Formats: sequence, C-alpha cells, structure tokens
Amino acid sequence: MPFFHKPNFISIIFFLIICIIAFNKNLKKKFINDKLRRYNISGMKILLCIILSIVLTDQLGSAIKKLELRERPWVNKNVDEMNCLTCKLDKDNSKLYSKNSRSAKKSFPSNHAANTFSLTLIVSFFFPKFKKILLSLALIISFSRIYIGVHYPFDIAFGISLGILCSYMVKIIFNLYFKKT
Repeated sequence: MPFFHKPNFISIIFFLIICIIAFNKNLKKKFINDKLRRYNISGMKILLCIILSIVLTDQLGSAIKKLELRERPWVNKNVDEMNCLTCKLDKDNSKLYSKNSRSAKKSFPSNHAANTFSLTLIVSFFFPKFKKILLSLALIISFSRIYIGVHYPFDIAFGISLGILCSYMVKIIFNLYFKKT
C-alpha cells in the first residue's frame, strides 16, 4: 500500500491517457458520455474541467488542513503501538515516530481521498466507461491511507465527501458555461 503514498509515474501515464482520449477525435467519440456527444465538446474544455476539479478539491482540502484540526494517527504512538509504514523514527528515541514532520498535525481531511474521488467523478462524467476502474482505484488509494497509518477513517470519509462536492460543483460550472459554447 505505500505504493500509493506519493504520486508516481502511473499518475503521469494516467494523465497522458486522458489527454490522448480527450484530444483524439476518434477516441473521444468512442469513450465520451452519450449525453455530451451532441455538444461536440473540445478536449481543452474536458481537460480544463479535470484540472479545475483537482485544483478546487486540493486547495479546499489544504485550507482545511491548515486549521490543524487533528494529529495523524502515529503522533504520540510508539513503534509497538502502531505500525506506520511511511513514518520516520525519532533520532533520539528509536521507539517513537518523529514529530518533526510538517504534516504531523494535518490529518484532516485526506487530500489523497478527496483528489482521487474528485478525479474519478469528473473523468467518469466525461468518459463513463472508465467509472468502474477509477472508482476501484480511488477506493484502494483511500483505504491505503488508513492501512499505512497516516489517516483515521473519518479523515477519509470527509475527503471522499469533499471530492464528490468539488466534482459536482465543476459539473454545474460545465453545464452552465461550457456546454453552451
């Protein structure tokens, strides 16, 4: 599960695949939502909506994190009490996790969960054939945050809700402004 801890080459490959589909007329016709096909939506509008959804979600999540509402699960725990797969050990006491991390007090909400669900829903809005695989990946990534010991379940639940809300807001913006032009 630590594989999903930081963005990696798979994220880049996924983004390139979405760009290729969004900008290639034949692929876009094959994968685009049937209800949106008649509007002849450009790849740039699709890409703009995806980027807007991620930026909105990430910035809202980061603003909430700055309030430092909750410490991460590994804070004030020793190695015997909790297994944190991505934490560094304290230099002075090898039985404790280091609290020197910038994110030690920034557990709520999970931006990984928020961003993956936002991305899943906005991409599924345009390309519904990817919905099952993206939803599966979003759930795996969200669960992995609990498994590796950096989030509580409620952090994940709120992150998922935040991602759903932000992608829904971008869909509303799309329906109001982009569908017309």
